[in-house]
Amino acid sequence: MRISDTLRMPVAPMALCFALFWQGGALAFDVKEGPAPSGPKTGLFKSVGESVREGLNALSSGNSEAAVQALGYAAREGNVAAQWKLGRMFADGEGGVRRDDLKAYQHFSAIADRHADVSPDSPHARVVAQAFVALGGYHLSGIPNTRVKRDPTRATEMFHYAASYFNDADAQFYLGRIFSEGVAGPKDLHQAARWFNLAAEKGHVSAQARLGQMLFNGDGVPRQAPRGLMWMQVAASKADPSRDAWVLDLNARARDIATEDERRLAEAYLRKYQRAMR
Repeated sequence: MRISDTLRMPVAPMALCFALFWQGGALAFDVKEGPAPSGPKTGLFKSVGESVREGLNALSSGNSEAAVQALGYAAREGNVAAQWKLGRMFADGEGGVRRDDLKAYQHFSAIADRHADVSPDSPHARVVAQAFVALGGYHLSGIPNTRVKRDPTRATEMFHYAASYFNDADAQFYLGRIFSEGVAGPKDLHQAARWFNLAAEKGHVSAQARLGQMLFNGDGVPRQAPRGLMWMQVAASKADPSRDAWVLDLNARARDIATEDERRLAEAYLRKYQRAMR
């Protein structure tokens, strides 16, 4: 038996963590759409660190104009934290800032251009990886009325770099989706399962659910219903009902059509997995 492939999944949320450090890096990716925007130059700040702190304080107090100005000062100086925070503010319309995908793209591009070759062990490697993930997302859909057009091949390059060099779970999940849905070319379910598995092993809930679905159905991989059911149960146990209803639904459907032997073996695999995670 199969569980339906028609369940729609929301885009996995990008992490909001960032490091208050700066480090130079060789220009490895040319992804600019004009210079990164920032507020007017100002001599009000004694240091980059002070401007970042004042920017975050202004944001928390609801003063978006002051936040953009202070963080813009730090961003011009190459501070990764400020560039990332500004990117997220413009991408999400955070703190009263008007959403502007092009400005967000420019800030994420500044991070990718300067820090693509930073060590994966660097304190801000996660932020750099997430900048590539954000850029990949923009290239998947494009930004209307700008030079940033829909380019699934370019998106795949961005995700692949973050997934392979930085070992980023979000990027690995998106690659799995690209291969499973044939977004940038013919479907490749074997590759999709590979990327979903890498992300699932890191605890990525959506990847765990998709891997479980593929194993349960035998999509591109030998059918292993008990292991697939185990992964869907793992995902369901960590899913946020308000955001991941599809994960809970997927698990419930699979359990309904699984045989008693498959459910029993899945429980055994789940206990073994839980022991290994302790």
